[in-house]
Amino acid sequence: MTAAMTIEPYSHSRLNIFEQCPCRYKLRYIDKVEVQEAVGIEAFTGSLVHESLEHLYARAREGQMVEWKELASHLRNRWDELFDRSVFTVRKDSSPHDHLLRAQNMLMAYYRSHQPFQEGSTVGLEHELRFRISGKREHEMIGYVDRLTCLGDGVYEIHDYKTGKRMPSPASMGKDRQLALYEIGVRRSFPDVREVHLVWHYLAHDKQVRSHRTAEQLEELEAETSALIEMIEECARFPRRQSPLCRWCEYHGMCEAPDEEE
Repeated sequence: MTAAMTIEPYSHSRLNIFEQCPCRYKLRYIDKVEVQEAVGIEAFTGSLVHESLEHLYARAREGQMVEWKELASHLRNRWDELFDRSVFTVRKDSSPHDHLLRAQNMLMAYYRSHQPFQEGSTVGLEHELRFRISGKREHEMIGYVDRLTCLGDGVYEIHDYKTGKRMPSPASMGKDRQLALYEIGVRRSFPDVREVHLVWHYLAHDKQVRSHRTAEQLEELEAETSALIEMIEECARFPRRQSPLCRWCEYHGMCEAPDEEE
């Protein structure tokens, strides 16, 4: 089986895996090697914060105001339901309870900054986008927007929640591929689009970063992304690329030694 036979849609995360390590890409998407992936405490915490915000805005879309105590209770209940020994902690100087408190603090800061949560009309939560981009040929893309909002008059906002501790530079945000690809998807899914704003919420810092892309930037991104997909589909070798990320890879110990050129 070759990459050219792959029919599943591409996503930012899928492309990112290839860029990080072609061998990992092959094992996951071409060979489809199944492994039981362990979940780090940071990823577990982030998923529950995302779920809590989805709960908050789902209720707000129905015209119901979720009180803070209810939201905090929702988070704690889901934590108790889902946390088990499969969730691992790397840093021994922090306990699972420390991470739960961190999640509560992030949610509380967001709650205070954004209540009553009526910033425009919520189009979708974990909203699926399926769209096509073109290069030498067409490629199907898929993405999931944390929250897609319409402010009216053809103005849309793509919201993305970040729970990590790192705050990127403004320059790196201007080059972010994921939300810019989502903008292409939004523009091709909603005929009334006039403007699209990209909004990142850095919950650990209680800050948000906004950005926009010009038509020329989106055209360039589409061409670059199409070229990357075509390179993947024409790829004959998928060498391992060693990096500090190897120790966290779900295929650690299963891949071949890296090529000399890598």
